[in-house]
Amino acid sequence: MRTYAQLSLEERYQIEARLGLKQTPYQIARELGRHPSTIYREIRRNNDSVDRNGEWHMKPYTARRAQKRTRVRRVKKGAAQRKIRGPLKKLVESKLRLSWSPEQISGRLLLEQGIRISHETIYQHILRDSKELGFYRYCLRFGGYKHHRFKKSKAAERTRARKKWIDDRPAAANDRTEVGHWERDSLLGKRGGSAMLTLIDRKSRYVKLVHVPSVETETVARATVRGLRGLPIKTITNDCGVEFQREESLQMKLGVPIYFCNPGSPWERGSVENANGLIRQYLPSGSDFDALGSWAPVAVEETLNLRPRKVLGFRTPHEALFDQTINLTKDQTMHFGLEFSRHT
Repeated sequence: MRTYAQLSLEERYQIEARLGLKQTPYQIARELGRHPSTIYREIRRNNDSVDRNGEWHMKPYTARRAQKRTRVRRVKKGAAQRKIRGPLKKLVESKLRLSWSPEQISGRLLLEQGIRISHETIYQHILRDSKELGFYRYCLRFGGYKHHRFKKSKAAERTRARKKWIDDRPAAANDRTEVGHWERDSLLGKRGGSAMLTLIDRKSRYVKLVHVPSVETETVARATVRGLRGLPIKTITNDCGVEFQREESLQMKLGVPIYFCNPGSPWERGSVENANGLIRQYLPSGSDFDALGSWAPVAVEETLNLRPRKVLGFRTPHEALFDQTINLTKDQTMHFGLEFSRHT
């Protein structure tokens, strides 16, 4: 016999099937490697008696009903064993509504009534209430969001520790003294539809716009490689969006470091934020990117990259990135950007 453990749903299906084959509880116990009393108790606990024309009959054992009843009993047992219940529960919750901290509640209960209850027990009560969509977490000083009891998982902490943060980005990227330091962000269109990946060089302000069918991590990574192909790349900076996670494979593929901005700090990637604002002139919020031709993102790119920028001394991003000079005011035959639709 093995060490006792709760019956699993699979074992309960086995019991249901074998009872249907008219096996005895003793035979079922031998087949499952369980003690016969475990099987007897399982069947007795989870059978129902029904009244049929004045006679009581047992309903057949079913695995689904047995599993559900076991879960209900476990929850009830846990609730019955909790320290915070009845009048004490009402008292603790009334003090939480007054913005008392769990430690203050614990200390005052011991001082006034000699009730020993740790602040950790009160935090656990708040956590259970939170899982049931209660509001007591919002009674905490930081609204429950910043308190260490509500912090991210250890896996999330390890992920954060693995990332390269903007504080460690090289000075050449921060000071915009050389090309090849890119920022990226995703530009959402119609809800549930596709998106655009925006890439911009920090020094030259050269923009690349890539249509992506979704903001799934691998899709965005492939679009980044495609968008930067043939261009100088030294670093990439982005926010902590889910589409930019698992960056290790992309760093290996491109051979450059990827830096993350601090959460809630859009000014740390101001170039791409500004570029998104310029792009929205042509692709407003709610646009259906799937309905656009493949010429559209290219046209927006060319319009922005061949537009003089004051910050560049009225040179264009194209000229700044490739160190070229283009005659934009004398050559009247030149067409580019949104003046030219590739679908016509």
